[in-house]
Amino acid sequence: MKDRKPIRLIASDLDGTLYYGARELGKMTPANRDAIVRWTEAGHRFLIATGRRACTRAEIIREYAIDCDIIACNGAKVILNDQLLWSREVMPPELNELCNLCEPFRNELDFVLDIDIMERITYQANSLIQKRFPEDLYLRQVRDYLKQPQTAYPNKVFMVLADPARLPFFLDYFTRHFQGRLAVTSSGPDLVEMSCEGCGKGAALLEILDRLGLEREQAVAIGDEQNDLDMLQSIPYGFVMNSARPAIKSQVPYSVDSVHELIDACLRYNAACGQSSDAEDLNFPAVFRQS
Repeated sequence: MKDRKPIRLIASDLDGTLYYGARELGKMTPANRDAIVRWTEAGHRFLIATGRRACTRAEIIREYAIDCDIIACNGAKVILNDQLLWSREVMPPELNELCNLCEPFRNELDFVLDIDIMERITYQANSLIQKRFPEDLYLRQVRDYLKQPQTAYPNKVFMVLADPARLPFFLDYFTRHFQGRLAVTSSGPDLVEMSCEGCGKGAALLEILDRLGLEREQAVAIGDEQNDLDMLQSIPYGFVMNSARPAIKSQVPYSVDSVHELIDACLRYNAACGQSSDAEDLNFPAVFRQS
């Protein structure tokens, strides 16, 4: 019988994945929270892989009392074992250029700088951003922010579009202009995200596995959007949420309904490793392969 290595790390996206199914937006279901506790109490790692800011980790630990590391801002900022591994920032030349590129489209978009500070800094603070995230405090605009040297610059730029049908245009528009300087992706049908070239959830996950001495077959990743694809395709066991858009699902071999279902499957698989009598559980992940 082939030697099977147990799964030691699960990496999960937040919005649309770990937060999927909750009654309140941006919250975790009790089933997902309890499954993470079971997973970490068994001695395994749980890694949040999100486009959100790194401060999200502290908020999750405080609210849900779970143990986790984080890939934040699509891989631009990473915290492992309570230590900052790296923080890659989008600098003023690109931010000023972005403002200029957005001028002809002021009625179609707004963007916010993802920095780990309370104040939210936006391109124009119009209704697009404020309606989408009314709980945030918007005080300054990007051009004012750039007039003076800063101690911190954004790890990511987060953009909201007025018309989701324009997403392909803007992805192409910004990708062409920032080729080789900024990585451009999407986290939703009306959302564009930009971080330093080379940043991505997939590259960050592989670096973490290398630092932990884990093989790619010892990790599982789950997500639901375009900014998750490089992570889901970087290891053998990439899972997409069944609730994801067809264009995303078609690019990932395995699918599942929820994070807690996946965690419990990994726990069963780990328990079955080395026990030939549990062949059905050792069929992981084939039982989740999309038809």
